[in-house]
Amino acid sequence: MALGDGDQLPLGAFEGTPLLPVAEAPREAVEADAHPAYRELPVCGEWTYDTGDDPESRGGTAIDVTPVAAARATSVARPAANVTNAGGTRGAPATAPSAPSVRSAPMAPPPRPAAPPAARAPSPVEAPRLSRPPMTPRLVPKVSATPTPLPALDELKSQHEAHPGDARAAIALAAALDKRGNIAAALGVLQRAIDAGADAVPLRCARATILSGRLRYDDAESELKRATKVHPDDPDLLLQLGILACRRAKWRDAVEPLSRLVHVDSSSAQAHFYLGEALNKLDRLNDALIAYEKAAELDAENWRALKGVGIVLDRMGRPADAAAYYRRARDAQSG
Repeated sequence: MALGDGDQLPLGAFEGTPLLPVAEAPREAVEADAHPAYRELPVCGEWTYDTGDDPESRGGTAIDVTPVAAARATSVARPAANVTNAGGTRGAPATAPSAPSVRSAPMAPPPRPAAPPAARAPSPVEAPRLSRPPMTPRLVPKVSATPTPLPALDELKSQHEAHPGDARAAIALAAALDKRGNIAAALGVLQRAIDAGADAVPLRCARATILSGRLRYDDAESELKRATKVHPDDPDLLLQLGILACRRAKWRDAVEPLSRLVHVDSSSAQAHFYLGEALNKLDRLNDALIAYEKAAELDAENWRALKGVGIVLDRMGRPADAAAYYRRARDAQSG
């Protein structure tokens, strides 16, 4: 019974037939039947066989199944053809069936001697595999949570203990403690120096700076008010009053001490900058521009002052000049 490429058989037609990769049928079988042998003809509801699934088309080793493929092709086209029996002898079947039976017992392929497994040659670059020694736990030294005091800090402590009334030594030690996050100790050092009779104005200003940096604005303002009773025109005190007022967005309160400071000490770049901040917020653009420009002149690396000049120029309707100052601010910040 010859089958076309599109013909299909009912389910189970080749039930029990071993599935083997496709190999080319012998030339005489191809000439006798124009259709090549398939591993299994498609049945209803299944996809046709794709030769890309066999090992040969994937580059693998093909299995020689020529006798089986030829026998199967012959059994479909000519059921009474000579086949090789299980004993390896060739002969005609005892009784030829009147019609081909597709449910006959499957013919097993002739036994092939099993090839001995090839010994794997040791690669010259492969190192011999050795058993892994038992892992020993690595001891990690414990790091103390408390940092080791630096020699400079010890020296500052010794100087303060030797001269507790020295304001300079107390401020230096308090600044070192503040950088290490020991705020209580820093404030205690400054208060000890005040109690020892040191100049209270710079010490109160130092305490206000530490408290303001921790957003404790009310406590900082209390320290500055105490210092004002001692020396109201102290430049450091005026600067701290102006900075604290700017941080609390009390722009009008910031203008008065900062304006006094720039008249007393016109070389303070910080005073001019914060004065420009306060004047800009109060829309006094001309005065703010002068203050920002003076701050940038005194401190060329103060990119915030350069940016402030650009902001005021933008607000005054001078975008080209503002862009030049923005570029200078960007260069100063990145440099």
